[in-house]
Amino acid sequence: MANNITATAQRVDMLVKSPMLAMTPEQLAGRITAAASTARQEDRQTIATARTGLEDVTRQLHGYVVSARRSDEQNRWLMWSAIGGIVVGMILWAVFAGIVARAVPASWQWPEKMAARSLDLPMWEGGQRLMRASAPDAFASIAAGDRIVTANRKALEACRKRADRKAVTVRCTVNVGANQAR
Repeated sequence: MANNITATAQRVDMLVKSPMLAMTPEQLAGRITAAASTARQEDRQTIATARTGLEDVTRQLHGYVVSARRSDEQNRWLMWSAIGGIVVGMILWAVFAGIVARAVPASWQWPEKMAARSLDLPMWEGGQRLMRASAPDAFASIAAGDRIVTANRKALEACRKRADRKAVTVRCTVNVGANQAR
C-alpha cells in the first residue's frame, strides 16, 4: 500500500509541476483559442485545396461536354459532306463518263465495253442486240450473209485462193438453202 501511495504522490507531483496548472484561466483560454485557430487554418487550407480540385474537375468536365457537342456537330457535317460528295461525284460521272470514254485511245474500247456492261452481256452479244435494235433489216441481212458464208466456207476459200493466184476477180458458185437467206 505504501508503494501505491508513493506512486500516486509522484504522479500528483508531476501534475502539480505541469505548466498547464500554472496558467491562469485567461492564459488557458488564449492557448485554446490559438490551438483552435491553428486547426481552423489547416481546415481552411484543406477546403481551399478541395475547392481548387473541384473547380479543375468541373472545368475539365465542361470541356468534355463542349468537345462532345463539337464532335457531334463535326460528325453531322462530315456525314452531309460525304453525301454531298457522293451526289456530286455521281452527277460528274454521269456528265463526263462519255466524254472521258471517247477521249481515250480507240484500242481501249471503253465505249463498247460500257455499252456491253450496260446491257449486262458480253461484247459480241451486246453488239448484236444493239444492231438488231438499231436497224432490224440490216441486221437480218448481216445474219443471212453470215449463214451463207458459213455454209459455203470451203468453196469460198478455194475461190479466194484462185483469185489470189491469178490476181484478178473470179466467179464463184455458192449454194443457198431455202432458209439461209432469211
